[in-house]
Amino acid sequence: MTVARELSPQFLSIQHDPLTGLYHPKSEADIVQLVQYALANNCAVRVIGAGHSVKESILSVAPRAINMSLDEYREVTFNKDGTVTVQAGCYLGQHAPKPWEDTLFYHLEQKGLAVPDMGGITHQAVGGFTTMGCSGGSTQYAYTESIVGLTLVDGQGQVRSFSRGKDPEFEAVLVSMGLLGIFSTLTFKPNERFDIIGDETCYSLSDVNCPIDFFGPGAPGKPSLEQFMRQTEYTRLLWWPQKGAERIVVWKAQRMKDEDYTGLTGGPEDFKPKQYLEFPVILGSQIPAQIAGSLFYQLSAGWPTLIQYIQPEGLRLLVKELIELTYGPCILPFVINLFAPVYTGDAPPPVTSLPEAPQDMFSEEVRVVELERNTGRTATLSAATQGSAGRRVAGGPLLRLRHPDAANSLDSTRVTSRPIDLWKDVLARMPDASTHLPRLRSLLNEHGLKLPRYYHLHVPSDALRGLPAVNETAPQEPTGKQKFWDYWYSSLPMDNDVSDFWMPTEFTELWIPIEKTQEVMNKLRDFYEKGGLGATGSFSCEIYAAKADDLWLSPAYKQDVVRVDVFWFHDRFRSEAELRAFYQQYWDLLKEYDFRPHWAKYLPNGDMGPEYLAQRYPQWKQFMELRARMDPHQLFVTDYWRGALGIPKT
Repeated sequence: MTVARELSPQFLSIQHDPLTGLYHPKSEADIVQLVQYALANNCAVRVIGAGHSVKESILSVAPRAINMSLDEYREVTFNKDGTVTVQAGCYLGQHAPKPWEDTLFYHLEQKGLAVPDMGGITHQAVGGFTTMGCSGGSTQYAYTESIVGLTLVDGQGQVRSFSRGKDPEFEAVLVSMGLLGIFSTLTFKPNERFDIIGDETCYSLSDVNCPIDFFGPGAPGKPSLEQFMRQTEYTRLLWWPQKGAERIVVWKAQRMKDEDYTGLTGGPEDFKPKQYLEFPVILGSQIPAQIAGSLFYQLSAGWPTLIQYIQPEGLRLLVKELIELTYGPCILPFVINLFAPVYTGDAPPPVTSLPEAPQDMFSEEVRVVELERNTGRTATLSAATQGSAGRRVAGGPLLRLRHPDAANSLDSTRVTSRPIDLWKDVLARMPDASTHLPRLRSLLNEHGLKLPRYYHLHVPSDALRGLPAVNETAPQEPTGKQKFWDYWYSSLPMDNDVSDFWMPTEFTELWIPIEKTQEVMNKLRDFYEKGGLGATGSFSCEIYAAKADDLWLSPAYKQDVVRVDVFWFHDRFRSEAELRAFYQQYWDLLKEYDFRPHWAKYLPNGDMGPEYLAQRYPQWKQFMELRARMDPHQLFVTDYWRGALGIPKT
């Protein structure tokens, strides 16, 4: 039975940051004080977590709103009954804003414990990750399975406790987007710790030897994608559908058994982990490759702005035409192949000689490409207060082209020890680029112009601090494939090393009954083939699964699901309207499969708003009735959630 504890209001003396507008409670009593103050003064209340959700979903912009961060409320307590109670502001794991030693996963590891699964990143707060219904990629394990109890502060300033198996509301409150109250603590019944072993392989969609039938029903020895996701303990796929790329990167892992430990891996007591690497290692780190990726995506989005100063106009128009002509068939496949090369076997790739640079096309001049912090025109606030866009520092790096004689920025560092050779390092390696070069060369000569051949890259110095060490003495692996074995908390969140600054990414994620996987994959393939670059975009699409649960507003409620997670590079050159227009294609395309969207990511609206959602959650009405009882004055309801869920104003 639910237990409610009323705490008397005390004098409001909680840490407040006037720059960010955030309150930082340090105790449950502090949270209660803030809610009771809001109740007495008719203020809205929200908790921002780690700021990984869409801004509007976590922040209230109402006058006198109380927005709080629980980053000072993060203790972990091991109970006598084997459970672990965690304050909601505690971060999950590595690369969090607080030290690793202050995270939940560190404390579990020290006790020989683990959670059964986790998402792709772990620098999120426990409360936010849980209430937004986040999940890892498995149909066999689920993060929420290990949660057995929670306490929250409801909309009347009361502390309420809920236990799995005892309180019927437990299944309602665990995934509630902060609309039923503010999570104070969560109690886990952890698993025993484990190590994982796995591999990642990049398959061409035309490879008949691929061991997975991505688009068909499967065959003996070659499972369908649905079968593969059901059979594999942990997995996720990155689909690069662009013409000329057409490949899928398959990441899979399992918990290590006795027979998986070898002399190479070491045993459980002397384990020698080999980390999963999402990017190529350059200079002992994955950061330089992410800088290159960031540079490319900034250029791919911002080139119309960057070329507007090219004179004469005829040259500017030619450059514009050449970019439009070559971006899809030449430039994009070249860049994708740098980060996701196709596996063609264990033999080393053949060495090919590069053609000589065309005469009279390049000058020996050196130019500088600089990526700076885009702080915007207003004072920089705490990143988390701006949600998913803001935590990426107002849209990530700002691209500038400048002359090498210009004064260096004080916080800028050159990361290219030798200049990048535009011909040898880029153009000569680009598929089919040579067919377009004569035209560019001709017009350059006509105007007496040449392209600078050499470029140096400068980046913000602080973005290079603390580069993770990587073992570069490990045996060289075949192109397009890698094997790894690691601790549960390290490589299982496979995207942890992706920098929010260098690779700022937005998402919409659609959860669809897993039985419809084959239909969905074929629908997407047809969409990509017909729509071209306008449908595919320049980024990848993530495909993974989640296990069914009993949580009322979980997108996996009562059904295993396949998830379509569409990526969008968050640059400063494209608008929110362009992002939504791109996502609208996917919402319209997959609506017939009764998708449920991820609550923390971009949600559709219009005819896929509240009425659509209500039809897809059997407990929708009961949830809304419980919400009205627990927060009758709508302290936790913002205009964003009022519109998304159809909550009438009181």
